[in-house]
Amino acid sequence: MSPAGRQEATMNEREAKEKVVDAGIRLVESGLIARTWGNVSCRISDSHFVISPSGRDYMSLTPGEIVTVAIADVSYTGDIKPSSEKGVHAEIYKHSSGTNFIMHTHQENASVISTLGLDFIPADPAYPLLGGEIICASYGLPGTKTLRRNIADALARSKGHAIIMKNHGAVCFGKDETETFQIASDLELASIQFAERKYMETADEKSFDTDKMLKFALSKLARKWRGESCGFDLPYCKSERNANGFTLHIHDNATVEVTLDHLEGLLPKEAEIHNEIYRTNKNINCIIHADSPEILTVSRANITLYPLVDDFAQIIGTKVKTVIKDPAEIADALKNASAVLIGNHGALCCGASEGDASAVQMIMEKNCKARIFGTLFGDVKALSRLDCKLMRVVYQTKYSKQISSNKEQK
Repeated sequence: MSPAGRQEATMNEREAKEKVVDAGIRLVESGLIARTWGNVSCRISDSHFVISPSGRDYMSLTPGEIVTVAIADVSYTGDIKPSSEKGVHAEIYKHSSGTNFIMHTHQENASVISTLGLDFIPADPAYPLLGGEIICASYGLPGTKTLRRNIADALARSKGHAIIMKNHGAVCFGKDETETFQIASDLELASIQFAERKYMETADEKSFDTDKMLKFALSKLARKWRGESCGFDLPYCKSERNANGFTLHIHDNATVEVTLDHLEGLLPKEAEIHNEIYRTNKNINCIIHADSPEILTVSRANITLYPLVDDFAQIIGTKVKTVIKDPAEIADALKNASAVLIGNHGALCCGASEGDASAVQMIMEKNCKARIFGTLFGDVKALSRLDCKLMRVVYQTKYSKQISSNKEQK
């Protein structure tokens, strides 16, 4: 290659890396991904593409951290690890020479569809880039050759530019970043429209009404309550740990500084719960009360929530219990999970930081929504207990430590 040719290739590679960084930020801002989830890549030649790295926050990502990967064997050089889903991206670039940009997302509506056990869903002609139907690839553990093979099989059956990855998320691909963003947006609309039509058919309704749908789902989900109902009034409080105890954010945006184990004064009853959680769970530094309509509905059903999407297993745990009101029981339920459902009143989502707790809240909302729409398709199957335990261990011992290490290197 001539010097001029090498300079042109380098320029194209640098521009591609900048596009990946910009796309990652745009994906976070659009709500299609969050934190370090998902991945983005851009083709730079017939033989290589650049892709976002593993375990790094999109909002602080730089072009120098984007990794160049070979399409043929997913090899790369350097100390920064590319996304573990690099093989999925390579498979798509092999399959379609016209694809130059790929986004793997954990977008909510497509993720809900991914849990329903379907082989495909129809796509309205209003979304021509989806090709008339959206194929659902069989499940494979994240980052595995099985997942890569399943994507290859789905691509062979697909006429569109999006694949739903069962119990995981979606991958969208197009000629450039603009088209790929459009595909991801179309996929969200097509997914929720399909689910809403299914509800109207099942419930014999002529129009979609969220409240009616939630009541319909609750009638299918609910188990009888045993014991007394929760006696605390909504809204619950948010809090974060401090040097001496915790700061409780009570109603009307007021805050109260609470010394651990010294619950004095006219504090809300929820302070007892937060005190017990912080006292017995040293790894928890932030508690968020989540009360979206979907989470509230599941909390009223008195069920144990199991992972329908695999990021639930990784980040929250292998199951989330519903607890009535006892602070000790609530705190105990959080020893092996990052969330607990409070009977009739939503969930407490916890983490080592506010960002971690917010991520738990987002995943809880998605999994509860999937559980609700799952009532329209029979008894949807949760991920296998063995797979969930494996993903949880890998996340806690490897991936979360990698994220912390990446933060320290910044």
